[in-house]
Amino acid sequence: MRFRPIAVLRSLAVAALALACAKNPPAGGPGTYRGVLVGVTEIGIVEVTVGEAPSGPLPASGTIETGGTVVILSGTLDRAHASLSLSSTNGYQLAADSRPTYVIGSYQGPQGSGSFALFLEPADGRPVRLFCGNLVYTSGTATPPLPTYPFAVTAAPLGYAICVGPGFTWFGSLDASDTLSCQSGSGLFYGNTNADGGNHWGTGGDNYGTWTVAPCGGGAVDGGVDSGIDDAPDAAASVGVDGEMD
Repeated sequence: MRFRPIAVLRSLAVAALALACAKNPPAGGPGTYRGVLVGVTEIGIVEVTVGEAPSGPLPASGTIETGGTVVILSGTLDRAHASLSLSSTNGYQLAADSRPTYVIGSYQGPQGSGSFALFLEPADGRPVRLFCGNLVYTSGTATPPLPTYPFAVTAAPLGYAICVGPGFTWFGSLDASDTLSCQSGSGLFYGNTNADGGNHWGTGGDNYGTWTVAPCGGGAVDGGVDSGIDDAPDAAASVGVDGEMD
């Protein structure tokens, strides 16, 4: 049976989901959230503004910048259920868990499905940093052309980060020297966002491949040859360990 690296990344995220649900943290609220959306063949820059309401769900609107186009989103943040729902007229459907400082979830779109992660922009104006790139599977049985997948990072000013791929969101950190570390169970992404090489990802001490990113400029990213993704990621697989950043 052919090894599917993205399936491993998803399984680690699913294993952490029980912990996420058990903690039952509070929902987010009004403000502007910024982050990335990653599917099998696309990376998008997402910005969502959540407004005020005297009662009930809060109004939410936003955009996805992907493939040189801007997609308009509208929806609600339901604080009672700690959830954010957004949709567009051209087929994007986003569903996420909402927390006080971030949002993580999954989406369906015209090009397939994937995951997304957003951080709340601080009131002091410090920016949420976004990095876009690819991860490559280089281990063991991999033969050229090497399987390549879109990969992106959302980083908050206080050093928190979320690594995002087509079917997983892993929490971690990005320090002052731009060293990135994201982990879920035994899985780990480690390296530097400024490096052209030497960044690794793997599980259980095994190195499965490399990754590279650069500051996002929008647009689609080629999903690579033979990505090995033959089933759509579900919402559970898109959620990593929760409650650690509140």
